Amino acid sequence: MLGITFFHMRALQACIFFLGILAAYATYKNRVLSYVGVYAAAIWLFGIKMYEYVGSGRLPMDISAICYFLFGACTILPVRPLKVAAAHLGTLCGLVYGIVMIAMPHTFYQRDPDEFLRFYGMVNHAMLFFGGLAMFGHVRFKKTDFFWTLCLLTLIIGYTEICVQCGVAAGTAMFPSIINGSFVFDELTWLSPTWWYYPVYYALLATLFALWLKLTYIINRRAVPESRKAGFFAL
Repeated sequence: MLGITFFHMRALQACIFFLGILAAYATYKNRVLSYVGVYAAAIWLFGIKMYEYVGSGRLPMDISAICYFLFGACTILPVRPLKVAAAHLGTLCGLVYGIVMIAMPHTFYQRDPDEFLRFYGMVNHAMLFFGGLAMFGHVRFKKTDFFWTLCLLTLIIGYTEICVQCGVAAGTAMFPSIINGSFVFDELTWLSPTWWYYPVYYALLATLFALWLKLTYIINRRAVPESRKAGFFAL
């Protein structure tokens, strides 16, 4: 039974990837769709998460939960580099979530035993993935914008690590385990930490992140017409 469920979840996630890319591509060709796509995703994510967290006494811990607020706020604020950073991190969160869902769906079954919560997570990550992709065709990226992305990512890492050290982090939060590399040992039980593991692990993470940034700039150059160039402040 679980095998069939895993297959269905993998197939659904693959469809989400395809539809998200297709929908984002459509926004690149139409300025109205560009605004509607980007701001619809931002309002949905920011609004639904404000409703969830305000008054609950909980803190957003995983990078995805943080990016729900981040993407919404940075989209609304008329500061172009923040929009670029939100697009980088938001799309990356949706992409990593989808890859993990396809490769290791049991991880999410353990974290969210409730079926509704699993599908709800897929919907929100799909909006994050689509919203970030749509932003790639919404504003022009500048060469120095990736510094804003690095700064926001550093702040997120610092925030989550402080929460972990203070015992605030939820036990199922995945982002801290990605940062410290422990999630690999959870999946590959035969692997044990050695002196070479962490240098290789962090070098691989840095390389993949750099390649992702490079790809986003290539997409942006092709997606944003010359007429859409904008300065530091842009809607």
